[in-house]
Amino acid sequence: MDRHLSLSQAARLIGVKRGDIQKKIQENKLRVMEGTVTLSDLKEAFPDAQYEDNTMLEKVEKFMRDAVHKMAQSEREGAQVDALSRRLIKMNQELADEKSRANRMEELIDGLKHRLMAININDDREHALDECKDWFHSEVRNLEIEKMITPIEQMERQIKQFMLPHVRLLPSRHDFISDKSETLLESALRSGLAVDYGCNNGKCGKCKSKVLSGKVEQVSHQDYVFTESEKAQGYILTCSNRAITDVTLETEEAVSADDIPLQSISAKVKKIQSINEHAIIMSVRPPRSQRLRFLAGQYIELSLPEKITAKEAPITATYSIASCPCEPSNLEFHIPLHNNSLFGQTLLEKVKTSDSINLLGPYGSFVLDEDSPNSLIFVAWDTGFAPIKSLIEHAMSLENADTIHLYWMSRKVEDHYMENLCRAWNDALDNFTYTPIVLEPKTDVVAESLIKHLHSEHKHLQNFDLYIAAPGHLNHLLKPLLLANGVKSENMHFESTFHGDEIED
Repeated sequence: MDRHLSLSQAARLIGVKRGDIQKKIQENKLRVMEGTVTLSDLKEAFPDAQYEDNTMLEKVEKFMRDAVHKMAQSEREGAQVDALSRRLIKMNQELADEKSRANRMEELIDGLKHRLMAININDDREHALDECKDWFHSEVRNLEIEKMITPIEQMERQIKQFMLPHVRLLPSRHDFISDKSETLLESALRSGLAVDYGCNNGKCGKCKSKVLSGKVEQVSHQDYVFTESEKAQGYILTCSNRAITDVTLETEEAVSADDIPLQSISAKVKKIQSINEHAIIMSVRPPRSQRLRFLAGQYIELSLPEKITAKEAPITATYSIASCPCEPSNLEFHIPLHNNSLFGQTLLEKVKTSDSINLLGPYGSFVLDEDSPNSLIFVAWDTGFAPIKSLIEHAMSLENADTIHLYWMSRKVEDHYMENLCRAWNDALDNFTYTPIVLEPKTDVVAESLIKHLHSEHKHLQNFDLYIAAPGHLNHLLKPLLLANGVKSENMHFESTFHGDEIED
């Protein structure tokens, strides 16, 4: 069976940029299927490409033949060959990165030694010491070092990662690594996959899946009873079992908004935080037995009961979920306070921690196209950042996108209320870029500024998927401008239920 590789994996394997592979795809010189390319097609499209290690491919193939020959017999027989290949390639890249980091640290130490020696012979030692401090802090910032890892710790981490069970889901062919301390359901959700589940405690049976290959172990009690036929076919509950070996499961998984059922849940308010005069952030905790299933980018109808509001009817409003589906135990909402919002004011004045709040949803189709091979551009106006944050965190958990760019527009600097988070992403991730934009809130001004940034910073917009959360009239103006600048219509995604401050026409 020909090996399938993601675009990023293919680029690392043959030592080219992902953009080079995307160019071949656009020129119809390389076939892509569900975001992957085959190794044979890759060799044909890049006949002169040099591998990072000329013997790596042969070593990998020999390793897979000798050590996991029976795993390659069919889709149903445990760990897939391409999964092992991906792990080896990733480990090889991580080792190279750590060697490079070690070399740079040696250079930093040598430079520091020379500057400390120079201080001893400098007449103005105080000034020389200040210069040395400034140089050192600048170098550390440039290196973006958060934590140093010893070679032994690095090797232990790589071995542990390699040995963790690999799980493949059918028919979606999505896969993930399952930590043995987690259930299969927990690992799948942490990896950003929208697998089916309900109670999360072994009662409802919604997470029922069929083990096609591999070994699992039940780790918690379950009340759901399988029929004798289901037992014979290998059915389990993913919320009650963990992976012991590499596993292939046949399971239900949502791939579009239509696959997510409408749910009604009574949750508890976890925290209410006033972040500025225009918005508050509310965290909500659903009961463990009834987690909310949703896709990143969707929105929920929130309802405050009469006993809290002292009104004749519940106060309701719809807001986008700002958290990632990989964290179903904590739902985050960014509530704007514009136009004397009754819902927002009631939250501030009457709602307390542990009060009940009702959730109905999810709604909306502003979701990530996981099959697209394109890089991602996200655009948010004001609290339109909420669904964008959810999409970005989901994209990070999937590790699909080659590059991610965020443009957050607002009328004031302080309206970028999660600036620290965005800058942390920008500093910690090599493939993430954050651009804050502050400007006059007029439709033509905002549209012109965004197009100017996109045109100057991205040469080929046809290689990107754009996700925009802004007022409707701005979206209508942006669409023809984006088309004129090379963005394909099918690559534009607009949030149709914007909940932030409006922009003047």
